Amino acid sequence: MSLQPWYYFLSVEKDFIRTLDFVELHASNLKAFSNEYAKLLLLIGSEVDVVAKMLCAKVAPDQKAKNIVDYKTILTAKFVGLHTVEIEIPRYSMSLQPWLRWDPEVSPCWWDAYNNVKHERDKSYPDANQDNTLAALGGLLALLLYFYKDDQHLQPYPDLLNCGFPAFLVDGGSRALPGV
Repeated sequence: MSLQPWYYFLSVEKDFIRTLDFVELHASNLKAFSNEYAKLLLLIGSEVDVVAKMLCAKVAPDQKAKNIVDYKTILTAKFVGLHTVEIEIPRYSMSLQPWLRWDPEVSPCWWDAYNNVKHERDKSYPDANQDNTLAALGGLLALLLYFYKDDQHLQPYPDLLNCGFPAFLVDGGSRALPGV
């Protein structure tokens, strides 16, 4: 199986880390918005779309997945606890649950922000903020962990985000992905 989506994630994570030289990751700064966050949010949202389709095709090849509603239907049926995945940011003593709003029938805030910035950036530019960009990055990581859940060689590990590496990736590890 190709690790190209994993390496793409690592590249985008590095781009996000570079923003921290200018805007510290802190509760006071989460609503800070910029062109860089807009670019990253669009890149990450697009990759979430790609990886979600790939994951849906992997777990339900007979079903068509065309949009976030289809992804939710397929993925939450297969991985009942996906919406509870917690992504840790140890360096900042923070954590997030990027898919939490998938239970019940609501899209994550960062997904709405991605679409707002993509379609109406002139009105929704403040949605391109640190909070939404970070949550989208965490959402992408969660999908990739499910996509590669049977691959024990998923390395290198992310530099900023953590989800219990390598325990999620090793058979008999101390942590397991919810719903797997």
